[in-house]
Amino acid sequence: MQLTNLSSSSQEELVGHQNALKTLRTLYAAGNLAPCWLLVGQRGIGKRTFAHSFAKQILTVNPQNPTGLPENIVSRQLKIGSYPNVLVIEKAFNKEGEEANEISVDEARKVLDFLHQSPAIPGWRVVIVDAVDELNRAAANSLLKILEEPPQKTVFLLVCHSLGQVLPTIRSRCQQLNFSPLTLDDFNQIATEPVSEELAAYVKGSLGLYYSLLEAGGITFIQTLTHIIDSARKGQVSPVQKFCEEVSKDPKRYSCFLWLIEQWVYKTTLSTHSDERAHWVLVWERLTAFLKGAKTTHLDKNQVMLSCFLIIENPNIYS
Repeated sequence: MQLTNLSSSSQEELVGHQNALKTLRTLYAAGNLAPCWLLVGQRGIGKRTFAHSFAKQILTVNPQNPTGLPENIVSRQLKIGSYPNVLVIEKAFNKEGEEANEISVDEARKVLDFLHQSPAIPGWRVVIVDAVDELNRAAANSLLKILEEPPQKTVFLLVCHSLGQVLPTIRSRCQQLNFSPLTLDDFNQIATEPVSEELAAYVKGSLGLYYSLLEAGGITFIQTLTHIIDSARKGQVSPVQKFCEEVSKDPKRYSCFLWLIEQWVYKTTLSTHSDERAHWVLVWERLTAFLKGAKTTHLDKNQVMLSCFLIIENPNIYS
């Protein structure tokens, strides 16, 4: 099993979340399953894996789906992404292999095309959106029209990392299922090597982010970032520019930087009990606001990183 990208569909084994799975299975078996579900929780804790696990329950032949296929066939086809009654909507990739900043309306319209066709296999269909808070405005409105009158025998499983980024009208049409962060025991259940508690402290129970950080360099990457932040606060431009130029060229390290810089500042804010506390609180507020806005723009990656360090040096720069 590949463990370097556990936030993706390559992660087959569901770790934790058994109570949530039991809840949906019970509702489904009783014929009381709502058509639309928000799967809410921290990024990288297995919500998409959960969606695939529950999809297998729905699509396998059972009393609620007598025309379904045997479990081994459903599992195999879900694993390779070829089960015809399942549609996964996610961010597209460009020709250079870089992931888009958001899910476009063209991707969202695939749901309508999918549901307008008769099921390839009689019975239930599943639509997985990963993630609903990454839909742009047009895409969200496109999905909303479908959720207003969902087709029969169709379940929408909407992965959600940030509930506040989801349209209130979409939230009102969905049942919400909350997911807790994974524990160290959960981590150790699937990890092939001992889990670093120091690294785990930065990822808030997200196994996906843990391996993302490990792949970026682990403790060494955190130490380097700490050094560069110190350089930024001292006004030392050269090492900051060099770090930004190097990391911005590596999509995986850049992606890791975006959430790690927030976590670093958050942990520093909590641990500072001096006159600098006010500075770090303001940095945290301005940095999170800036990165939230950067997700919906097309800023140069190097410029995004430089702006983060400028905010750390002077949080009033973008006030």
